[in-house]
Amino acid sequence: MIVFEQAGFVYPGASAPAVDGVSVEVEPGRLLALLGANGSGKSTLARLGNALLVPSTGTVLVDGMDTRDEDAVWDIRSRVGFIQQNPENQIVGTIAEEDVAFGPENLGVAAHEIRIRVDEALEAVGLAGFQRREPHMLSGGQKQRLAIAGALAMRPSYLIADEPTAMLDPVGRADVLRSLRHLRSVGVGVMHITHHLEDVLDADRIIVLSLGRTVFDGTPAELVVDPGRALSMGIELPAEILLAHELRRHGVRLPDGHPAPEDLVEALWPL
Repeated sequence: MIVFEQAGFVYPGASAPAVDGVSVEVEPGRLLALLGANGSGKSTLARLGNALLVPSTGTVLVDGMDTRDEDAVWDIRSRVGFIQQNPENQIVGTIAEEDVAFGPENLGVAAHEIRIRVDEALEAVGLAGFQRREPHMLSGGQKQRLAIAGALAMRPSYLIADEPTAMLDPVGRADVLRSLRHLRSVGVGVMHITHHLEDVLDADRIIVLSLGRTVFDGTPAELVVDPGRALSMGIELPAEILLAHELRRHGVRLPDGHPAPEDLVEALWPL
């Protein structure tokens, strides 16, 4: 488990902390969504999670290892994969399989084991058969999935994805979200940082940050129940959820929670 215990971080020269007393856990097999406006501290918290940054105050533990312990950093980063917003910032191989193999090679994994890991990781993200494909020949969504495969080849227990769909078209976005859901289903703990609530409506838990502090901690259903409150935190609700609120307000019966668009159509059709 990744445990943030009253974690805080102040950048040199800054007048206020980027992260201020945040406590949250990333559990195996569960998806934690982290939302908030630009400057809310999301990316800083992400970097605290795999020791790219160490907390100024509080503690960050990864399976009991303190991220301040320099002797534990390599093990921590082996357990916590990290995906950036722009996949081109972390693609290093001239062909896909070389890129995926880069991490395990640096861990000293045996060649035959690397071959297995590369093939399994590419298959897990839907890129089986792309082993010899050059990264510049891939679409944006495929590049992001290649970056995810590179993290998976390290056999991480957790994956932190910092706005992985921000630069993608709808097709690429759907592919990446599908890959993240697959990881959760096989026991990887996922922290998904995003601006888009609709991407994480199936999350196990949502944290909303504002000015480095936690302003919401709960389930997606608890967040969307009050559109005004969500908006006050800088969270824009998807159109179908706003429509569902209006329909309920006018007496239309809908399923509990956040109905899918087809549920709305079915509810409206008799009218």
